[in-house]
Amino acid sequence: MTADRYRAVIGWFRSRPAAKRLLRAASLGAVTAVYLLYAGLAFWLALQRDPLLWPFLAVPAGVFVLGTLLRRTIDRPRPYETLDFPPLFPKDTRGQSFPSRHCFSAACIAVAAVRVSPVCTLILGVLALLIALTRVLSGVHYISDVLAGLVFGAAAAGAGYALWFHFVG
Repeated sequence: MTADRYRAVIGWFRSRPAAKRLLRAASLGAVTAVYLLYAGLAFWLALQRDPLLWPFLAVPAGVFVLGTLLRRTIDRPRPYETLDFPPLFPKDTRGQSFPSRHCFSAACIAVAAVRVSPVCTLILGVLALLIALTRVLSGVHYISDVLAGLVFGAAAAGAGYALWFHFVG
């Protein structure tokens, strides 16, 4: 999006306080729901003494570390830095915009849930998309940041699981 489009979207939300509150609630709620579902599934696997617990914990942790290193290496400025506009919600983070960590974490967790719960996988996938949308609408990420985050998270988790089950069993 261009600076004018970001300003228009952010201006629209600023002129509609109820919509702004709803966007903030959707953003925070989706992130919280992803992590609560992940923790709940991990707890359930632990209670069941399911051997899937270890890859369920290890693969997302590995993807998180790889994605964080990738962000630091690329160090892409955020839209509000480059296009000189204030984000919808206060944020002063500089750089590390690509790929979106919120998005790659959510996508990775959704893929992690595939072997555990198809229903949770669907819910987590929808939440990942909602996170992506809210990150762009609030002006803290470019569309390419969130799309790359979703693809990276899902692909890295898929590769991580393939390697885990090939080498560990």
